[in-house]
Amino acid sequence: MAAEPGTSEVRRQHRFDQGNLERYLCRCLPGFPQQPAGALSVRQYSSGQSNPTFYLQKGGKAYVLRKKPHGPLLPKAHKVDREYSVQKALFSAGFPVPEPLLYCSDVSVIGTEFYVMQHVQGRIFRDISVPEVGPAERSALYLAMIETLAQLHSFDLRSLGLQGYGRGPGYCRRQVSTWKRQYDAAAHTDIPAMNELAEWLANNLPPDDNEEVLIHGDFRIDNIIFHPTEVFEMNLSVYYFILTVHWRFLFLFKARVLAVLDWELSTTGHPLADLAYATQFYFWPTSLKDLSQGSVFNFKGTIGFLTALLSWGVYARYLIGNASAENSHEFAKMVKPLAEKGLELSKRLSFSSVQHSTSGELFHQSRKGQEMLLKVKHFMKQHIYPAEKEIAEYYAKHGNTEERWKKPPVLEKLKELAKAEGLWNLFLPAVSGLSQLDYALIAEETGKRFFAPEVFNCHAPDTGNMEVLHMYGTEEQKKEWLEPLLEGKISSCFCMTEPDVASSDATNMQCSIERDGSSYVINGKKWWSSGKYRNTT
Repeated sequence: MAAEPGTSEVRRQHRFDQGNLERYLCRCLPGFPQQPAGALSVRQYSSGQSNPTFYLQKGGKAYVLRKKPHGPLLPKAHKVDREYSVQKALFSAGFPVPEPLLYCSDVSVIGTEFYVMQHVQGRIFRDISVPEVGPAERSALYLAMIETLAQLHSFDLRSLGLQGYGRGPGYCRRQVSTWKRQYDAAAHTDIPAMNELAEWLANNLPPDDNEEVLIHGDFRIDNIIFHPTEVFEMNLSVYYFILTVHWRFLFLFKARVLAVLDWELSTTGHPLADLAYATQFYFWPTSLKDLSQGSVFNFKGTIGFLTALLSWGVYARYLIGNASAENSHEFAKMVKPLAEKGLELSKRLSFSSVQHSTSGELFHQSRKGQEMLLKVKHFMKQHIYPAEKEIAEYYAKHGNTEERWKKPPVLEKLKELAKAEGLWNLFLPAVSGLSQLDYALIAEETGKRFFAPEVFNCHAPDTGNMEVLHMYGTEEQKKEWLEPLLEGKISSCFCMTEPDVASSDATNMQCSIERDGSSYVINGKKWWSSGKYRNTT
């Protein structure tokens, strides 16, 4: 049988009594193959910088085991019991994690605590740039990743049974303090940039550090298992519907996340911590492209600090002989450049209370904007989310009929409800009285379901076309086109073509414009599209 990809023989410092483990699993793990099904095969995964992870195979069944490392450990680290409990809660709630099967606190079995979970067969991308796939598929993978992150942050802690899983408000402050203490405990060389960055972070914490959701703490694409084949071509009826909602969704692929791995750093805290960490590769120092591992950081400055701290922690475990990673000795190289990168980023934006007391809070909505956002959230919960199943069933049922060009009846009912509650044309300041910042946070909320923007008459391309007509249209044009668009009686489209190039991509445009005194000279060709947009409202 072929070896599991990404595994090797169990490394010397992580070896344990495999026979003892097999006997224990035969007794305690339901469904585990009994004798004489063949000896248990154990291989170690090369990934993972903290808790050693192993692939178990016996009698055609596969499992994954995670355990504490042997030897002296950093304070409060390697809590495999927490990993097991959070995965158990999430699996029960339908979130994509490997099914946890068994937790063992008896250190006499293999020398440390451990837990066993189902093996999930799929694709893991170790290189965050995902060079082995094309741009469309890469976009689909990252979109699925962010949708999964949003799903994680949407859970109610009480419904998961995870009250008290974290330590309450003040997550970012605790992170800075905790990781600084761990750095001081593990440091073998003084790195001035680390000390300077730690001091900056302590003085520049986000003003709102009280939000609490379940966070992963190490959320990145190489901690995700994707379906092995299900980056599939989307059903055309769904695709065309998406195009009517937003012309910029020009993709034909959809990916599916099978499992999110490595929950050691999970806790309750600020959701932006996960989002920031997931986007860290945009800031990663070019000199460290070959070492793209790390751990949690919260906001801009912390990319260098906390990622550098975890890199130093991996190196420290290498020095005392219990590091899991084969390349752990190389992580010392990462600390100084990461800390310096963090300092560089820290100069771009300050979260200090002094700054906010004079310039206002970051993303501060007006009172009207706050009230409208609350109304939108209530409407989404009461009407949008319950209608999602009905809309999906409509397109599944009519995917190969003429009805696919029409809108589900429930969509029109939702529009009337939104209009009656004053949740209509929120995108246009002259109509809604909202600022662009007010609307941006509302659009973030409505964007959680692909059909929701249309319910509020805030969907592309109508929004952009209405803005153009409002700002530059003649009175006659406004009466003929803008008014029925604002009322939701008609829909619009967007076309931009030239004879020789695909000028819908602005970088391809051949048309030019130059000032000539008080006038402008436009030099180019416009090739009018002959397709007709079908109005189905």
